[in-house]
Amino acid sequence: MENGKEKLTKNQIITLVVILLLLIGALARFLGLGSYPNALNVDEASSGYEAFSLLRFGMDRNGNSFPVFLQAWGSGQNALYTYLLIPFIAFLGLSELTIRLPMAIVGCISLWMFYQLLKRIGNQKIAIIGLFFFSICPWHIMKSRWGLESNLFPDLILWGVYFLVKGITENKKGFFYGSFVLMGLSAYSYGTSYFFLPLFVIPTLMILVKQKKIKLKDFWLALGTISLVTLPMILFVIINTFHLPQIEILGITIPKLEVNRFQEITSVFSTDFLTQSLHNFTESMKVLIAQNDHLPWNAIKPYGTIYLFSSVFTIIGLVTSLRRKNKRPYEYLIHLWFIIGILLTFICEPNINRLNIIMIPIIYYTVRGIEEAIPNKNKIIPVGITIMYLISFGFFMVDYSHENADEYYTFEQNLQEPLAYVKEQAEKRNRPIYITSTIKEPYIYVLFYTQYNTDEFVKTVTYANPKAEFRQVISFGEYHIEEIDDETINQAEEGSLFLLSNQEAKKIERENVIKKEFKKYTIIEKN
Repeated sequence: MENGKEKLTKNQIITLVVILLLLIGALARFLGLGSYPNALNVDEASSGYEAFSLLRFGMDRNGNSFPVFLQAWGSGQNALYTYLLIPFIAFLGLSELTIRLPMAIVGCISLWMFYQLLKRIGNQKIAIIGLFFFSICPWHIMKSRWGLESNLFPDLILWGVYFLVKGITENKKGFFYGSFVLMGLSAYSYGTSYFFLPLFVIPTLMILVKQKKIKLKDFWLALGTISLVTLPMILFVIINTFHLPQIEILGITIPKLEVNRFQEITSVFSTDFLTQSLHNFTESMKVLIAQNDHLPWNAIKPYGTIYLFSSVFTIIGLVTSLRRKNKRPYEYLIHLWFIIGILLTFICEPNINRLNIIMIPIIYYTVRGIEEAIPNKNKIIPVGITIMYLISFGFFMVDYSHENADEYYTFEQNLQEPLAYVKEQAEKRNRPIYITSTIKEPYIYVLFYTQYNTDEFVKTVTYANPKAEFRQVISFGEYHIEEIDDETINQAEEGSLFLLSNQEAKKIERENVIKKEFKKYTIIEKN
């Protein structure tokens, strides 16, 4: 007691700081989630509609029963995130919010996992610094706020590594084997996992055996666990590599794709492998150093992925952690993770979401560098660094909230209301509907916003290029997708409805039409 007031203990202060940082991180990931980004991405709409289809009809939009990999556009889409969406859609319905909610939740769980991992690798000091940095990290905030299915990959590996370290340090076999379940599940989140997992898991287990942290029996049981979890994906790769027919086992489909997209993701099968690999590496380094891939949904200027000035701390942290006298237990897992991430840059065409697996090691080294830059007995430097990051975070969040995603190539805004209107009108009088082809993949937005009957779509869909990597849908049911002009309207039957942009609608010179204008789109009815 002091002056009649109880002083907080050190542990209580730490607990309050952790709660505050988790709250800041959660707010940055949840606040306005359904509105920012302010437009819907085609892959988000695809994952959401597939989840809706599996929930309501037991199949995806290609007619496959519970596939381990979605055929989606033709060349495939990772399936794990779609399955995570199903319970959210079941309880909350299909919307922008529900298809982003699981990713935001995953992001918030990762804050806690990262904090706990750093406590076990290092100490309380670096754990607090790490939680602070991770909570306000632009890359992780942005990836947690939209439903790109491949962005599950680094989080699952983070969870797996934490479970692994916790299982070994606390001698908890459930966590140890659970780590390999989590890492195995990552194979369903992104194709780069096919490269990452064997290079990470096998050396890790060998090191643990050599250090006598685990027995040889544990080595084989762990390897068996991850092999069992990934077996359907292994079969998927075999089927699509050797052009075998797709199979269905107990209602689960292992599909054969028209185009083997996991070969397209990497250049390992390219005839000019060496040249392409060097090009990929060079371009990847440019992206990682500049913290920008010129895709505004991955990074915003001038903040980059981890704030541009953080590169100084990243270098300090990398150098510090590699010094023998500064080595920490289980830090080699981060080094191995980072090395495999670097190797991946040789075989992966670079952008930030394709290189997402390397981001958490980079963040770790940055945090390590910040820790190194803060003397134990100096209070001015940590306060200065904290203020610098908080100001940057504040400006970043303001700029992020003002980003207009509708200007991005694969994002679309303001389609829900006009699509609801044409659906209502078509149901009243069974009229054909024409959707402008100027929208990126317009059919997926129709499916998403109208919650179209999947069985009807599978039966009636027509593709312009059915064997292509990205198939172009030209019609399904009452919907037709094409360029809309005066000639299109002339040839259509009376009562047809046309959805086109307001700019396109201004070019329509016909008089015998009724126009209903929405914020961005216009509905034209032919009389």
